[in-house]
Amino acid sequence: MKRKAPRLFFDANDYKLLAIVNDVLRRGSRPQSLSSLMAPYMHPRGIKEMAAPSGLRIAYAIVGLLGSLEAGKAQDRIVALRSLRDEVFSSSTTYFQKNTARVLMQIMKELVRSRGNELRQLKLAHDFRMAYAGKPRLVKAELRRHHLLEMPEAWNQFAFDDHVHDANTKGRKSPTHLLMDAWIKGIRKLTVVYYNHVEDEVVAELLEAGSILDIHVRIGIELWSQFRGKFVRFVWELEGFFDNHDLLRFLDEPPVMALLEEGREVSRYQQRYVLAALGEFNRRHRPVLDGELGVSSRELDEADFLRYVGTGQPSLLHLAKYIQDG
Repeated sequence: MKRKAPRLFFDANDYKLLAIVNDVLRRGSRPQSLSSLMAPYMHPRGIKEMAAPSGLRIAYAIVGLLGSLEAGKAQDRIVALRSLRDEVFSSSTTYFQKNTARVLMQIMKELVRSRGNELRQLKLAHDFRMAYAGKPRLVKAELRRHHLLEMPEAWNQFAFDDHVHDANTKGRKSPTHLLMDAWIKGIRKLTVVYYNHVEDEVVAELLEAGSILDIHVRIGIELWSQFRGKFVRFVWELEGFFDNHDLLRFLDEPPVMALLEEGREVSRYQQRYVLAALGEFNRRHRPVLDGELGVSSRELDEADFLRYVGTGQPSLLHLAKYIQDG
């Protein structure tokens, strides 16, 4: 029997906000009326307030960010991120603005992910409404609850992560989603590492998202080379450019394009190696494990494995997780 959330602990506005978010999730895609509200030339304190409440607009923006990882959706994610930033900053008008915005984004992200758990969602909806006012005591309590450090409102903290991955390698988040999570954590400098090559549209999305959130983004490409008779790995960081356009122009130079094409060939070779390992697991190791453990496991499907990897580059780590997830 499904447990009902006790109405005594929540007021009508909590249920209203939850209904708004769940309506967004049920629809899957944004209706035209809401898509038009994501336009960058419309101010959150303007006509948008007459068309839809702030909670609804924030929910739509979060859903847009947590949605598709398809390459063609990059511009949609950027628009959603810019709209989300404007919404959370306009909703928190106190001197505790940035920390309030971080809390609102984190709570709404958790609320979207808690679909199907009504009690959990109602608690988060209530927390969202309480934090919305920007009262420092409540915001600090929410920061502690979500294991987030309080950051200076001057946004001059020394916080960085020098090696992360997005969905284009072995991560599970789109570049924009990765930057949003980094901003929520208070990170100001981020190095995103790719294997063997990187695509121009991925770099453009990262740099644009970084400029929206005021995060200094560095691109790293992990390459292999021979050194004293052995293979070594090193990360080539694309740094020292005048601006983002300068970096993108550098990637379009013929020598760089030739190097990246060689990197793509290396990635294709590595993919063939991983798929060969998958086939070898089916032929040799799976029957042995089944016999030793007394189980009957299904044969791994190559196409299903590639769908599991998604936009990333297949690796032995992906294969191990795929086997474990079964």
